[in-house]
Amino acid sequence: MLGCGQSLSGTCRIRIWAKVFSLVFIGVAVVSIMGSCPLVSPAITAASKPITITWWINPWRITPPGFPSDKAVTAEDFPKWASEEFMKLHPNVTVKYEVVTNAGFDQKIAAAILAGNPPDVLKPIGFKQEWVKQGLLEPIDDYLTAEDREDFYQYVLDVGKVGNHYYLFPWNNSNNGMGCTLLLNPAIFKERNVNLPPLPDRGWTVDEFLSAARKLTFDRDGDGKTDVYALSFPAKDLYVMMGWMHVFGARLFNADETEFALNSPEGVRALEFIVDCIYKYKIAPEGAAGMGIYDSINMFHQGTTAIGYGGPYEIGRIDRYVKEGKLKEAFPVHIARYPHLPEVGPIAFHTSGGFVVFRQRDPEKKKVVMEFAHFLTNKENTALLKSLLYVTARKSVNKDLYKGSPFEKEVDTYVRAIEHGIPYFGSANINTDPIDKHLQAMFEAALARTRTPKQALDDFVREANQIIFKK
Repeated sequence: MLGCGQSLSGTCRIRIWAKVFSLVFIGVAVVSIMGSCPLVSPAITAASKPITITWWINPWRITPPGFPSDKAVTAEDFPKWASEEFMKLHPNVTVKYEVVTNAGFDQKIAAAILAGNPPDVLKPIGFKQEWVKQGLLEPIDDYLTAEDREDFYQYVLDVGKVGNHYYLFPWNNSNNGMGCTLLLNPAIFKERNVNLPPLPDRGWTVDEFLSAARKLTFDRDGDGKTDVYALSFPAKDLYVMMGWMHVFGARLFNADETEFALNSPEGVRALEFIVDCIYKYKIAPEGAAGMGIYDSINMFHQGTTAIGYGGPYEIGRIDRYVKEGKLKEAFPVHIARYPHLPEVGPIAFHTSGGFVVFRQRDPEKKKVVMEFAHFLTNKENTALLKSLLYVTARKSVNKDLYKGSPFEKEVDTYVRAIEHGIPYFGSANINTDPIDKHLQAMFEAALARTRTPKQALDDFVREANQIIFKK
């Protein structure tokens, strides 16, 4: 409908052309602005109404842009910054974050799901396929750009793949290094005249490791008591302990994942080796059955062990502890692989993480929530993982992220290690959470010598098969 009758007068023509010229001018201006100010996500969705986004994340002490270099970063700083930055792009959107402690994390999200009130966006501790099967998560396929699909490592994308759909915006590649690599204190190696494993891999066999470990265990003050051990075994940390099991070729399941198989000859040999390191070779302290990962970390920080656990992130922890006053002074650390048997080859734990979006009832809110999850995992914000010395899920970001950094060689060693990474706890098709406490009890019993390694493993496998496979 022309609005001025079928026959246009001169005045009507002028009015119409004025409107056309005005629209063209506005369009050119918008294109000009968009061309000069690249967006941090594929498209800015303008919310037509007030929208509130909730998101939960476990403690990640990421340094936001512009954060004071002499100040210790807290777990609140990154989510606060990210929320505020996104709200600047969306005046009608309120973003509310919550930092949820690792202890009790899964229980809290389970309770929220049961109550029908999960957060919109979540950084889960381990992707849960059952959430997809229960219809709790939104597929993200339509919100991954062609560039995203090319840039994310395929194996990281596949962590969140169920059927033909993706449900996880990838973010971190690997974890803090537990179960992946070891940390070496070069000062103690030098003191004991022990050579570090050679670069670029810093790999060593079990025999080479054991020879070095004996020299690294010593009485420094001459009082007849061991002051420094080669390493410790935190029975309560499943990643670290399962790393040692995999060194000897043990696996949690059989090949087709129809039953638990950790009590295989390889599993028994592995657990016997760990126990022997404590009681026969005496290269690790007794009391390991009661040790958690922070007990082990503190021993390494205090110089009472020459070898610790973790990856680049744990090197960064030293600097953070100094700033927080928990550690007197920083010291250099090198990364090395777990020792390996030549017939088994190198091993490392591999996992990846990212953000999931819970089901949305409002289509407009869904678009904004998806954009927020994409915002958290775009190139610029993924690169902030550098402050934790983490490896990211994006190829383009990793390419030059640590070039010229004092930690470049350590990160390279770590990346080389996780190239041999495998999922210690089987595929994502099986939820092993219900048997975690039984697996921990197995390590505790063997390291306390209340059960032989074989007895402890047989007990665990019997219990785990009953719980998971009902047999």
